[in-house]
Amino acid sequence: MAVSAKELMEINDLKEINDIKYSIIVPKYDNSGRKIRVDKIAEKVKKMARHFGGVTVIPSVLGCWEDDSGKLVCEENAEIYSIRDIDKNEKPSQISKIRNEDTNFIVKLGEEIGKDLGQAVVMVSNARTEMSFVSGEYKDSIKDTGVDWFKKLI
Repeated sequence: MAVSAKELMEINDLKEINDIKYSIIVPKYDNSGRKIRVDKIAEKVKKMARHFGGVTVIPSVLGCWEDDSGKLVCEENAEIYSIRDIDKNEKPSQISKIRNEDTNFIVKLGEEIGKDLGQAVVMVSNARTEMSFVSGEYKDSIKDTGVDWFKKLI
């Protein structure tokens, strides 16, 4: 259901926010510097989309740290995230159940990514957020460019 700007601004107390953004940083290159196959990353993205009903992919984010010599080291990753939109009238016990299921899912998917893509650790996060839909204009179709944007950008 679409909301107006006024309705969105009325949510000013974080305690009233039940929506959670679940995010995983996915490596695009293995530890030897070779690009990870797109289909391997797509498999993980599909799992997240199935669990949450959709997923957003930010195809390029840098992960940086300072090494032992003080040099800044950066790697290119992708971020995949989904937002669990929980109705504000949902019972607290049901909210807790949903959050536990989602947290277990995201941790297991992070562990799977680490194992399958050869990473010692994988960053996962969750944060309260407010997710809303604003109105647009539905069209039966838009021009198909023929570009596989996932393959192109990942």
